Amino acid sequence: MEPLPYDVIVIGAGPAGLTVATEAARAGLRAYCVDKLAPGGALINLGDLHDFDEMFTGPDMASRLTDDATVAGVDIGFGEVTALSASDLWTVETAEGDKRTARTVVLATGLNKGRLGLPNEDDYEGRGISHCAHCDAPLFAGLPVIVAGAGGWTDHETKELVGVASEITVIDSAASTGLADVNYVQGRIVGLEGSDGLQSVTVETGGQQKTIPTSAVFVYVDQRPAAECLPASVARDASGHVVIDAEGRTSIPTLFAAGDVRAGARYYLSDAIADGQRVAQSVVATLKTS
Repeated sequence: MEPLPYDVIVIGAGPAGLTVATEAARAGLRAYCVDKLAPGGALINLGDLHDFDEMFTGPDMASRLTDDATVAGVDIGFGEVTALSASDLWTVETAEGDKRTARTVVLATGLNKGRLGLPNEDDYEGRGISHCAHCDAPLFAGLPVIVAGAGGWTDHETKELVGVASEITVIDSAASTGLADVNYVQGRIVGLEGSDGLQSVTVETGGQQKTIPTSAVFVYVDQRPAAECLPASVARDASGHVVIDAEGRTSIPTLFAAGDVRAGARYYLSDAIADGQRVAQSVVATLKTS
């Protein structure tokens, strides 16, 4: 027997997704939140958070949001959503063979891992290329490291490296400043070198190239929206982010998007939570009038 339809299925259990599901459930909707990994999304990989008056770590916040969702009555599932289709109801299918239906769907899948776009990049994955400073910073204690990208979640990750790495250089296409004890270079990484793991990078800056010794590059550039499951008919911008209106609704009236996957997202935790609250209100309003 197939499960009964939900009022809303939220794809992605990061801060935006969990907030949508929790607020929808508190409003009396039957909500299901599914993620391919553990609830919490990017929070799992973050240390101390500075967006709130009370001090939290990323995992602490993930646990709190998950507990709130559970208490509110949200059903939480695990699986990688591979297909999303609509007729009278939305059908959400996972790679594991699970199939659920709902009256509305919210996409809150965030971003894929960043890429430098270099031909030998995969050779250094796990051998100097990392996507989680909170996880891997201790591996590079006392060594020089580079952060590729700036702003949003990247600032949280850079802070994890301060006091651990011997030298931190942030490389981004836009001029950046901010953290003490961090070097900022406007440019882009065009080469990776090292015969025994990563040992240096070539950076193009100011029309010239220079070599910077490093033991690691934490990659946060070119983080594309994780929207592969969406129908091709859903409007996206030039970078692949989902286009929404002021209420979080996509080009399909019963499909919404929240958090980093949407166009115009600033990649801040407080923004993701506020986004989730706004979209939940839109979902509730939509279902009340349908």
